[in-house]
Amino acid sequence: MSFKLALKTLIPALIVCVGCGGGPQPPKKVADSISQSEGMSAPTVKVYVENSGSMNGYVKGATDFENAVYSYLSDLQLADLGVREDSLFKNVMELNYINSVISQQTSDIKEFIDKLEPSTFKQVSLNSGGNLGTSDISDIIGKILENLNNNEIAVLVSDCIFSPGKRYKAKDNADDYLVAQQIGIKNHIAKKMLENPNISFVVMRLLSQFDGKYYNKFDDNEYIKDTRPFYIWLIGDSKYLKKVMSTVDYHKIKGSGVQNIYAVSSSVGNVNYSILPQPRIGKFSLDKKSPKTSIIKAKTENKGGSNMFQLSIGVNYSRLLLEDEYLLDYSNYDISNKSYSVEIAKNSNLSSQYSHIIKLTLNQPIISKGTVKISLLSKLPQWIDDCNDADGLNIHAAGAMEKTYGLKYLVEGVFDAYASSDKYATITININ
Repeated sequence: MSFKLALKTLIPALIVCVGCGGGPQPPKKVADSISQSEGMSAPTVKVYVENSGSMNGYVKGATDFENAVYSYLSDLQLADLGVREDSLFKNVMELNYINSVISQQTSDIKEFIDKLEPSTFKQVSLNSGGNLGTSDISDIIGKILENLNNNEIAVLVSDCIFSPGKRYKAKDNADDYLVAQQIGIKNHIAKKMLENPNISFVVMRLLSQFDGKYYNKFDDNEYIKDTRPFYIWLIGDSKYLKKVMSTVDYHKIKGSGVQNIYAVSSSVGNVNYSILPQPRIGKFSLDKKSPKTSIIKAKTENKGGSNMFQLSIGVNYSRLLLEDEYLLDYSNYDISNKSYSVEIAKNSNLSSQYSHIIKLTLNQPIISKGTVKISLLSKLPQWIDDCNDADGLNIHAAGAMEKTYGLKYLVEGVFDAYASSDKYATITININ
């Protein structure tokens, strides 16, 4: 079959690396902290494209689905993800289909994408014995984790729709099996964590043309031709996923682009931070005993007839596998002293050891003294709930076309595996 994707020559989407330092160590520029891959071997990238029946609509003709997958895999293969022992420029990449079984395919990305067609999905399933009629995402993730070594990255491409098949068509069963999926995903990850506690996940939501059969939660189907969501998951050790996220710009994925993203890893516990002399409102002196975390002689400043006070804190979040969409959202923070509020911004000074600046602002005319704890919470982003189809029956209901039945259960299964702590990190400041 002739190559059907009209794509320009792909150039690796390389961006400046942003640090992964932090913790009790000497000051280091954020921009330099992971700019080199010293001592880190390049990971093998294992790609899994789900080929169950519900995926056929994404691969009928040339689609944004194919453009997105092709561009991202190409950039991954060419990216500087670590030191290659054999000195090859390309990273090793294994290409597979997955449903109830894993079917390894050609190692050539162009050929792999060129063959993405419903007929290929069916033929591969017939050859391998896979079941195209069901989509058990928990089982798929379990198989991927079982076959994932610590020096490997897995890329899962799926519509993430749970389709249990005709055997679970009874109305009192469909939603119950979603709960079982959530528990199953949690258990698979918890088991993997015993082997590698640094196992981490990134979930990206994208959109594509869809021309095919849509299956509802009772496995009834109807033909639709519209725009539907699909997902690219990254699974691997946090040091590799941080390298991927800082090197391969997901904003430059072809097609309709990444609409939403969620990243999760084990909590760090402590991050490198310090009170900054500027910017500030009011007056204070650094406590010589603890100049990074304590101030004394704090006084408000009259601005526009109001007494105001604000101090700034430099913090290095680069150890965390979190995107700025999450880090800059003040609703993801908890302040122990409600007399204060926070706003977060990226640090524009690339020579600084701090990736972000937190401004702690007094909400009243009199300074509230004592300890203030600023906690970065571990929580699911709002888009998970917004993009979840809770009904799973009428694809033509308002907003349902761009939602995914069962999405919330699947991602909550991942989230639950990391729920031993409800905080990624806590910053403690003393105001006297």
